Amino acid sequence: MPTPAEVEDLLALGRESRSFEVKGPGLLTDLAFCARVARAVMAMGNLRDGGLVCLGINDKALSSMLPGLTDEQLAQWSDFDNVSDAIARFTRPAATFALQPLELSTGAHVVVLDVTEFEDVPHVCERDHSDILRRGALYVRPRGKPRSEHVPSSEEMRELLELATDKRVRAFIGRLGAVGLLGTSSAPPSGEQEYTGEAAAAWAEPSEVLQGVVTLGHFDVAVRPEPFEAGRVALHDLEELVTESTVRLRGWPVPFTSTRDSLIRTAGWIGQDIRPNRVPHAEAWRLCTSAQFLHRRALATDLRDSAQLTPDIPGATGAVAVWDVLLYLVELAEFGARLSFELGGVPMTFRIALRGMAGRQLISGDWERELHSDYRTASATLEHVERFDATELVADSRAAGVRLAQAILRLFGLNLPDQTLRDWQERVLHPG
Repeated sequence: MPTPAEVEDLLALGRESRSFEVKGPGLLTDLAFCARVARAVMAMGNLRDGGLVCLGINDKALSSMLPGLTDEQLAQWSDFDNVSDAIARFTRPAATFALQPLELSTGAHVVVLDVTEFEDVPHVCERDHSDILRRGALYVRPRGKPRSEHVPSSEEMRELLELATDKRVRAFIGRLGAVGLLGTSSAPPSGEQEYTGEAAAAWAEPSEVLQGVVTLGHFDVAVRPEPFEAGRVALHDLEELVTESTVRLRGWPVPFTSTRDSLIRTAGWIGQDIRPNRVPHAEAWRLCTSAQFLHRRALATDLRDSAQLTPDIPGATGAVAVWDVLLYLVELAEFGARLSFELGGVPMTFRIALRGMAGRQLISGDWERELHSDYRTASATLEHVERFDATELVADSRAAGVRLAQAILRLFGLNLPDQTLRDWQERVLHPG
């Protein structure tokens, strides 16, 4: 579930996104309002990775983070059983979501519904309601239109059908791999020199945002399909490829693609630089015609002012939060799995680096999961490289992400059981 700070980050943008919808205050017992919420829930459930529906904020003035729910509204929308029953009356199959009442820094109370992507078949509207819902309709979140509406075009219908097909194919690959019917490749990574040169050229373009990111503690990653193939993806297809592979497990996508800012386009790659103007996120990404993906992203501990994200050992130069490493690398592994899938099932190599680390302390970042030893590193850079066969990556990207995170955390001296990290990411990404 998102934290109040994460919800405020999304509201501070001042606009809804494909995976974030806002509804003003209203009662669960108001059938028209409930129907509008149900429409949003169905649309989010029909979106890859699902999305968030925030109740209680004026949808014409998101950044005000007001007015909030009244006590009666908050009580009604905080009752999960009643909310689940009310939404289920409108959709088949029933939507899966977690529910979280939150208090924002403005004092406003909201309820956030964290809606999960459909499991097997898309959600279909079960009943009519005025001009809000139509029985038999499929509600979606169209690209470029941050609103919930019935499928407006053949393109949106195709995307929904492809999502259902992809889910079945990935599940089938997982079953084949589990019983040993799919072989794995042990070939070493290839094209290291070519990939390194391509990355250097992509990052060589001057950028104020990039300069800001590299002065902070930051992730510096490369996700590389094997083997290297120059021109694997046509330049005009790169935007669609990054869109199809983008991951939205926590509301904030990996990578972040802004619809308000233009993409950077060169002869060999596209990319975007995201400034921390309104929200504490700073990153830059590049997708090359070889399909190499490059991402530099500032650590949460360097951008957020929170007591939970500060070192508690004298002399530490800064902090790195376990959850920041774990959740980002789980998301990155899923991005790599989608990239591999879109490219026809190729092996992927992940080059993970944390830079600006000298003297930093590894902290939990979550007071419910404190660390009780001194986990500091004297190294300026912590690096790990790992190659995944397409089968294992596509079948279980969460396990791959945990492996990547475990490798980085061990460089700080922390050695947690894999199951602890699996449970941690599951609690955040699949609450309830």
